[in-house]
Amino acid sequence: MRTGRTAVASGAALAAIAYRARRSRPAEDLRGRSVLVTGGSRGLGLLLARGFGAAGCRVVVCARDAEEVQGALEDLRARGVETRGEVCDLRDRKETTAMVERAVAHFGGLDIVVNNAGEIQVAPVEATPREAFESAMGTMFWGAVDVAEAALPTLRERRGTLVNITSVGGKVSSPHLLPYSCAKFAQTALSEGLDAELAKNGVHVLTVVPGLMRTGSHRRAVFAGAPEREYTWFALGASLPFISMDAERAAARIVEAVRRRQHHLVLHPLTRAAMVAHGTFPRATLWGLRTMNRILPESAGEPATPGPEASARADNAVLRFLTRLNDKAGRRFNQIPPREQEHATRT
Repeated sequence: MRTGRTAVASGAALAAIAYRARRSRPAEDLRGRSVLVTGGSRGLGLLLARGFGAAGCRVVVCARDAEEVQGALEDLRARGVETRGEVCDLRDRKETTAMVERAVAHFGGLDIVVNNAGEIQVAPVEATPREAFESAMGTMFWGAVDVAEAALPTLRERRGTLVNITSVGGKVSSPHLLPYSCAKFAQTALSEGLDAELAKNGVHVLTVVPGLMRTGSHRRAVFAGAPEREYTWFALGASLPFISMDAERAAARIVEAVRRRQHHLVLHPLTRAAMVAHGTFPRATLWGLRTMNRILPESAGEPATPGPEASARADNAVLRFLTRLNDKAGRRFNQIPPREQEHATRT
C-alpha cells in the first residue's frame, strides 16, 4: 500500500513538472507558415483556418462541396488571410494525393497539416448499414492516412507538424455512433503511432481529443432508425453548456498547442474524466453505456435522413430554446447553407 501511494505521488509530481515545462516552453511564431486544413469549409475546420490565418499563416482548405469551399474562401479573404481552396473527397486516395500535391506546389511546401474532416451518422446498429462504416472509415481513417502519406515528404523537409483531430469517441465508444467511433478509434491509433515513429525525423504530431463542441455539426449529421428522436438527443448533447464546449475556444487552444509543439491535447474536462474512468473502471463505464443505450431511441426502421430534414421534423419551441447556442454557431461557422438560413428568416 505504501509503495503504491509513493508511486502515485511520484507519478503526479513528474506529471506536474512536465506540465510546467511544457507551459514554459516559448511559443513558436507561425507567421509565413503554410497550412492545410481538411474539412476546412465549415465548423471546427473553418475556425482552425481562421485561427491559423490570424496567426499569419497561409491556408489551404479542402472539402467535398465546391459551394462550401467558395464560402470559406470568401470568409477567410475578408479577414485578410492568404488562402486557396480545394474540392476533394478524401475517400478517394488518388484524389486526396493529388490535392495534397497541389497544395504543396502552390505554397512551395507545407509546414502544418490538419486532419480534421469528419462525418457523423447517428443511429442504432440495426439501422446502420455497412456502407456507413465504410464511408466513415474512408473519410476519417483512410483519408487521414492518405493525407499524412502524401504530406510526409514536405513535413520531413520542413520539420513540420501533423495535427489529427480525433474525438472522445475514439477513446470511449458511444452507442448509436458506431461508424464514427470505429473510425475515430482507428485515427487515434494512427496519430499516436505516428507520433512515436516520426519524432526521430523531426516531424511533430499533435493528437487532439475533443468532446462535444458547439460547431453546429448537428445540422450536418445523418440520422436513421428514428431520425426525429435521434436528432433530438444528439442536438441537445452537442448544445448544452457544461456538456459541450465553445468551438472558437477549442480552435484557439489547438492553434496554441501547435505553437507550443504539444503532442496531446484533451479539450474538455468531461472528456478527460471519461478517458480516466474508462481506463480505470472499464466495467463501470461499459455498464453506464449499456444504461445509456436503454434510454436512446429504438429503431422505427426509417432510412437515413439528413440533418436539415430531421431538424425540421423534430422542431419545437423547447428544442429551439435548448439548442439556440449551437444553432447560432452553425450560422456563424458555415454549417447552415445560405438558402436554408434565408428560409429560416422568412419563416
